Amino acid sequence: MIEFALAYAPRYFMGTLVGLGLTVFAMAGALVLGLLVALGRQSRSRVLRAICVSYVAVFRGVPPLVLLYVVYFGLPAWAVQSGIPGMVALFSPLDNRLASATLAFAVNAGAYVAEILRASMMAVPADQMDAARSIGMTYPTALRRILLPQAFRIAFPPLGNEFIIILKGTSLASVIGVTELMRTAQNVAAATFLNLQAYLLAAFFYVALVILLQGASTLVERRLRRPGDHDRSLIV
Repeated sequence: MIEFALAYAPRYFMGTLVGLGLTVFAMAGALVLGLLVALGRQSRSRVLRAICVSYVAVFRGVPPLVLLYVVYFGLPAWAVQSGIPGMVALFSPLDNRLASATLAFAVNAGAYVAEILRASMMAVPADQMDAARSIGMTYPTALRRILLPQAFRIAFPPLGNEFIIILKGTSLASVIGVTELMRTAQNVAAATFLNLQAYLLAAFFYVALVILLQGASTLVERRLRRPGDHDRSLIV
């Protein structure tokens, strides 16, 4: 097993980098979507709230693998068959495997991130925003300087966990041919017929990466919890 690992470790390392890059971009997209949906759910508009609630309900219910098939196989094919002008050009980027996987994972994770951020914003005392408005801050300014910094500190641990969930979920991208860690293991297993060794080595890389990410997340979380660092508020 040691000789096998030494021989194929570089290929697995490259697959790990692809999966990690896919995770970073998907998480970035999920944060943007999640923040917009979380804010939308607190809007005074019933229509906007209904749209955001529907988004969370739908994309928390659709399995990531199904969503991946819809994005990569379904949408480009529908664009061609629809005959609607501009549809093919609009969905043509989804012919790229990495683009499709990133979009699918971002949309799926965005539903969970939205709930994390919404709960975190609700955990910030309401008098923080009231005090900000009372000294003349506009709502966007108060949101940017008062509410969101505190909410993101509260949300950091579950967001770190969501990042790890996305990372492990990138193994699903192998079904559309993305050469991440799982696809690398499949290729090595097919070439060597050493299935057990190939998949055990992939498992080792996943476990090692998750342990490193958990350690980094813990360090950042401790930094955010230092006395006097997370208790700052508008009112002294």
